[in-house]
Amino acid sequence: MSFHLQGREACPRCGERVRSLRLSDEIVRHHQCTKCGYRYEDVQEATLDADGRMDGFSCLDALPEPEQEVVETLVLLMLGNATLVGALELTSRTLADLVCEHGAPYSTLRGFTYPACKWRIALATRFASYLVVIDQGLWRVCFTMRRLRPTALR
Repeated sequence: MSFHLQGREACPRCGERVRSLRLSDEIVRHHQCTKCGYRYEDVQEATLDADGRMDGFSCLDALPEPEQEVVETLVLLMLGNATLVGALELTSRTLADLVCEHGAPYSTLRGFTYPACKWRIALATRFASYLVVIDQGLWRVCFTMRRLRPTALR
């Protein structure tokens, strides 16, 4: 099972349909399962920057101001030489929920202000895709990245 917040219509716990609500003046979306009642929130709206290009980091505006730069730095550190697939997303789902859904993390980074977990979600001949989750406390910052895999010279 792969993790993808955008367009999620199924409950991460039981798989039933989820009702979503976003008030017109908020960037936070509220979700509730129609069967088990599980609730979570997320921020996944990417916006356009001043040049008219998609700003994949725009959801970080929902974080408290002093923490935005810390989280952005950690995201860029985790990306390294990988490619960001889509935009950053914030969710209120706990790390325990994500571990129940995806199993144990492929790797965990605990040496910074916020812990970060990484799950490998796809493996191909030339690349691997990873779901990365940074636990900010109130929110989990989620993104998918793709990293080229080294291949031997022939």
